[in-house]
Amino acid sequence: MHPTLIVASLLICFVACSLAATMPDYIQVCHRNDPELSKCLKRSVHNLRPYLAKGIKELNVPPLEPLYIGDLNILDGSAGLTVRAKKMNIQGASDFEITKLRASTQSRRFDFELILPHLHGEGLYEINGNILALPIKGSGPFTGNFTNFVAYVRVQYDIKTVNDLDYLHVKEFALKIRTGKGNLKLENLFNGDKVLGDVINDTINQNFEVFTNDLIAPISRALEANFLVITSKILENFTYSELFPV
Repeated sequence: MHPTLIVASLLICFVACSLAATMPDYIQVCHRNDPELSKCLKRSVHNLRPYLAKGIKELNVPPLEPLYIGDLNILDGSAGLTVRAKKMNIQGASDFEITKLRASTQSRRFDFELILPHLHGEGLYEINGNILALPIKGSGPFTGNFTNFVAYVRVQYDIKTVNDLDYLHVKEFALKIRTGKGNLKLENLFNGDKVLGDVINDTINQNFEVFTNDLIAPISRALEANFLVITSKILENFTYSELFPV
C-alpha cells in the first residue's frame, strides 16, 4: 500500500476511535447516509429510555420519572366546565414505544408515532360546572391511570454553526395525543359526599374517552414542552458530525 494511503487510513481510524471514545454509552450514533436511518434512530432513542427515566446530569437533562407537569388550566369555563390541575405528576412517560418513524435529512425532519402503554397521574384538582348534564363541584386530590395513549410527534430542525462547529437546532417540535383507555378518581367531590362523588366518578369513567378528549390538549402542550427541553439539551451537547457522522 502506498505510504500516503497508509497514513490516511491510520488517521481515519484514529479519528473514528477518538469519536467513539468521547461519545457516552447512552448515545448510539447513526450515519446520516444510512439507507436504514429510521431504524437506526428508533434503536438509538429506545436505548436512551432508561437514562431519560433517571435524567442525565452531565447534559442537564431532567428526569422523566416522575414527569412534573405542574399547574394546568385544563378547561376555562367556556364550555360550562372549569377544570384546573395543580402539582401534577406523571409516571410511565419513559416507557414509550416508537411504532413508526420516518427520518429525512433532506427535509431535515423527523416524524414518529409512539405508544404510551401505561401512565399514572396524580395531583390536585379544582372542578366546577356541568359534565354530561350533571352538576359537578369539588377540589382535592386525584389519581388517574391511562393505557395505550398514542402520541404523534413532528420535529423540524436546522443546522447552526457555533465556533465553526455544526449543531442540530430544533425549529419546531409538535406533539399530539390520541386518548386510549383508563380511569380517573376525583376525591372530595361535593365536600366529600360519597354518594354524589361515586356517581360523578362512575359517569366519568363510563365515558372516559369523551371526557379525556376535552382534557388532552393542555396535557399534550405540557408534555410537548417537557420533551422539547430534553431533545434540545441532548442536541446542544453534541455536534452534528458526532451524532450523525457521514
